[in-house]
Amino acid sequence: MFSIILPIDTNRLEQFKKTKLVYDTYPQVKEFIMPTRSFKEVSEYFQEHKLWKDVKLIPYELEVFTSPVMAFNIGVRNAKYDQIIISSPETIPLTDVLPQLEKLIGRNVVCQVYDQNEDGTQGISLVNKIFRGDDPGMYFLAMFNKSDIEKINGWDMEFMNGYAYDDTDFGARWKRAGLPFEINEDIKALHQWHPRYETIPGGYNRSFQHYCWNTDNNVTYCKNGLL
Repeated sequence: MFSIILPIDTNRLEQFKKTKLVYDTYPQVKEFIMPTRSFKEVSEYFQEHKLWKDVKLIPYELEVFTSPVMAFNIGVRNAKYDQIIISSPETIPLTDVLPQLEKLIGRNVVCQVYDQNEDGTQGISLVNKIFRGDDPGMYFLAMFNKSDIEKINGWDMEFMNGYAYDDTDFGARWKRAGLPFEINEDIKALHQWHPRYETIPGGYNRSFQHYCWNTDNNVTYCKNGLL
C-alpha cells in the first residue's frame, strides 16, 4: 500500500495525465496525495479527463512557487500509508514501478530516472549508482518509510524563501541522521520535459546559504519542517 505524493499545478496537467494512465494499470493499493495551489482549475481538469480515481487533492496557498517543500510536507502529513513515494506529476514509469517497489517495502529506495529531451527523446540518467548514487535527495522517484521521514522532520521550510537546494539538504540531513537508503537501477522512470527557470531573483544564493548553515551546524532534524 502506497501513498504517492505528487504536488501539482496547471503547468503539469498534461504530463500527469500520461503518468496517471500508467499508475492506474497497477493493482497495488495506492492513494495519490496531490497538494495544489490551483484547486479549481486542477479539479475541473481531473473531472474532464477522468483522473479522480485514488486521488486526494489538497488546496494550499502560495503566491509564488519556489519549491515543492511545503507541498511534500503537506502530503506526508496527510498520507494514509507507511510507504511514501515522493515524485512529481511529470515522472512517468518506464518499468513496473509499483510491483517492483512492493517487493522492497520497508526499505528506502531511490529509483533510476532518465531526463527527457525537448524533442521527446530519452536523455541522460539523472540518478544511478554511479551518478548521484550517494544522495537520497535525488527523489525524482523514491520510496521512503514515513517513520524515517519523520526522524528528520521532513523538508526544511526555510527553503521556501529561495530556490533549489531543498532536495540536496533533505539528502544531506538524511545521511547525517544515519538513515539507510539504496539506489535501484532496475526501477526506471522518465522525467517528462518541461521548461526550467529560477522563480525568485537571487533565490539560488539564499537557498545555498541556508544549506551551508544546516551543514555547518550539523542539522538533522530541521526546526521548521513536517511537524
